[in-house]
Amino acid sequence: MKFKFSYEKLEEYYKQQEQIASRDYNESMAHLDNEKQRYQNMFEELDVAAEDGAALRARPEGAPIARLVQIDDYIDGQKINIARQREIVINHTHIVEQKQEILIAATKESKTYEKLRENQFTAFKQKLKKHEAKVNDELVVTRFRRGGS
Repeated sequence: MKFKFSYEKLEEYYKQQEQIASRDYNESMAHLDNEKQRYQNMFEELDVAAEDGAALRARPEGAPIARLVQIDDYIDGQKINIARQREIVINHTHIVEQKQEILIAATKESKTYEKLRENQFTAFKQKLKKHEAKVNDELVVTRFRRGGS
C-alpha cells in the first residue's frame, strides 16, 4: 500500500499561489520603502535649504536678494513635492496592505491543504497499521492450525 494524496494538484497550485503572492508582497514592500526614503530625503533637502537661507540672512554684510528669493521658491516647491510624495506613500501603503491580505489568504489556503494532507496521511498510517496487524494475526492463526512452527 502506498499513500496517495487525492488533492495533490490543488495543494501544488495553492503553494504556487502563495509563492507568487509572497513575491508580489515583497516587491511592493521594497517599492514602498523606496518611496518612503524619497519622502525622507525631501524633508532633509528642505531642512538644508532652510538652513542655507537662515545662514544667508545672518551674514553681517547682507544677503543677496536673488539667492534668498531662489531659496524661498525652492522651499515652496519642495513643500508641494513633499505633499505629492506623501500621497504616493499613502497609496503605496494601501497597495502593500492589499498585497498582504492576498498573501494571508493564499497562505491560509496552502496551510489548509497541508493540514488535509497530514490528516489523510495519519489516517493512512492507522489503516496500514490495522492491515499489518490483521495480516500478522492471520499468520499466527495459520501457524497455530498447522501445528506451530
